[in-house]
Amino acid sequence: GDDGKVRGFINACRHRGMQVAQGSGCARSFVCPYHAWTYGLDGQLRHIPGQDGFPGIDMESSGLVEVAVCEKGGLVYVNQNGAIDSSVLEGIPDFFDSEQDYLDCSEYTDEANWKLINETTMEGYHIRSLHKQSFFPYGLDNINVVETFGGNSRIIFPFKRIEKLRNVAPEQRRLGGMVTAVYSLFPNVAVSVLSKHTTMTIFEPLSPTRTQILIYRVINKPADGKAISVEEARRDAEFVKDTGFDEDREAACAIQDSLASMANEHLTFGYFEKAITHFHQNLAEKLERQ
Repeated sequence: GDDGKVRGFINACRHRGMQVAQGSGCARSFVCPYHAWTYGLDGQLRHIPGQDGFPGIDMESSGLVEVAVCEKGGLVYVNQNGAIDSSVLEGIPDFFDSEQDYLDCSEYTDEANWKLINETTMEGYHIRSLHKQSFFPYGLDNINVVETFGGNSRIIFPFKRIEKLRNVAPEQRRLGGMVTAVYSLFPNVAVSVLSKHTTMTIFEPLSPTRTQILIYRVINKPADGKAISVEEARRDAEFVKDTGFDEDREAACAIQDSLASMANEHLTFGYFEKAITHFHQNLAEKLERQ
């Protein structure tokens, strides 16, 4: 808004329910393309063409339906039903700040359930087999640190070069460039902190069998006082894409293809998949409350 406050609204005109916004971008107001009802960035109804045809309408109470929104550490958190419980955000780091430059955004649509794609980010048990020619030459086999906080988790994927830290005094060790840290934010967002850049990936369900994947990338803050160039960040991003991302997507789609066979009454998760188990336990708890 003009006051600098972040707000969120249900994307539906209060006249006949048509969406007032499409895609992404910048606008000074929201104009319904059906009948041109116009709303401000604060959601208030500002203009009705032919307003005399709507006698008695209350402009104050006919604005866009607002949902709970808060901003923390460069991310906007939204709850479409009720207020945001502040305890849900406890322990979540501040991921982004104004010192980090925006790199780019990518969008994909896959024929797979959003949970299947999300799960590929939550364990390293598959690295040796699925990524044997891509990531495995640089990473370790099924060696991860998994920490949970609230409904979220952090999974550490170490590179082989972490061995260089063995003889470094603990107080002098720096993990930058030695690991990839993936924060799984419940329910459908992953923030991956890599050597030169950080990504935020949103797994947006379009249907039970179709998922839109949105990936935003920013350049990491200077390491040891040395700024990271756009070219370095882009090479880092290409490495990630070429060393697993496409293979993970293909795996999720292949799982989706087998679900209709009813070969499995359930999917099995072991000790190596702690973050996935934590995710499903929280999801089941939330669904039981509905």
